[in-house]
Amino acid sequence: NRIISAGIPVMGHLGLTPQSIYKFGTYTVRAKEEAEAEKLKKDALLLQQAGCFALVLEKIPALLAKEVSESLAIPTIGIGAGNQCDGQVLVLHDMLGLNQGFKPKFLRHFAALGSEVKNAVANYIDAVKDSSFPSIDESY
Repeated sequence: NRIISAGIPVMGHLGLTPQSIYKFGTYTVRAKEEAEAEKLKKDALLLQQAGCFALVLEKIPALLAKEVSESLAIPTIGIGAGNQCDGQVLVLHDMLGLNQGFKPKFLRHFAALGSEVKNAVANYIDAVKDSSFPSIDESY
């Protein structure tokens, strides 16, 4: 609350909070059980009342995210929370397919750049090793 009263905009974050993974012990879907869902709804209202300008809802059931979104005056941003939030977010490296081997259910790869990046780096290394980069045209 002191941050908000100091004039610093704050976006709340409920559901799976990766920064608290050691508290939860897992990356599973949050608020599937009634008690945790009720707490999340109350916490969302408290964050709005505290002055948050928006709220991220991460990896919670879509119906719960819809209910929370409809109950708030501030916008909700979903990540793994269905399509009824006011907006969506994905980590850029994940959506571009740069992080290989990480594929939670909510993640859609909009590109597969991981192999492209690996090839580009390998080509760069080869060009440096064989002294073809930088060329005379690429030098001052």
